Amino acid sequence: MWKKTGLVVLGLVIGCVLGVILSMAYSGHTLATVMVFFQEKEIVDMGQAAEDAYYNEPNEVAVWALTTYIKTFNELEKERRPAKVKNRYFMLAPHIDLFLAHARLGKIYKQMGKAEESKYHFEQAITYKKCPDFTEEHCIKFLDEMDKLYSKSVE
Repeated sequence: MWKKTGLVVLGLVIGCVLGVILSMAYSGHTLATVMVFFQEKEIVDMGQAAEDAYYNEPNEVAVWALTTYIKTFNELEKERRPAKVKNRYFMLAPHIDLFLAHARLGKIYKQMGKAEESKYHFEQAITYKKCPDFTEEHCIKFLDEMDKLYSKSVE
């Protein structure tokens, strides 16, 4: 009788311990996924603020916002690079987001008369575009079209 009771109690204890360990592992995975999602949401908000600064703020403010956005995005990319997964992002599209940010910075620097900085950011934008025949002039035309669409949507 005591053997059966002891085995039942031992089975319950082992089951509870395994249940706690497995639920902690599952909760940890879920928590990590949620944290990555919130991190990306913060980057998306930062990108929207940089875009807003590009359209509505003085050039110096827009340069600061876009530079901070690019720096933060690059840090995120470096942080996630070791992950051996196909797509490390839920909401972000690094090539598109960084292309736009660099192209906008190139255009702003060009307006400010800073040719070296402008050239650097247009070159960075072209590398993210991944289109061999895409040039600085194409970037400027693309941004001009986007700016026209933005101004129409605001009116």
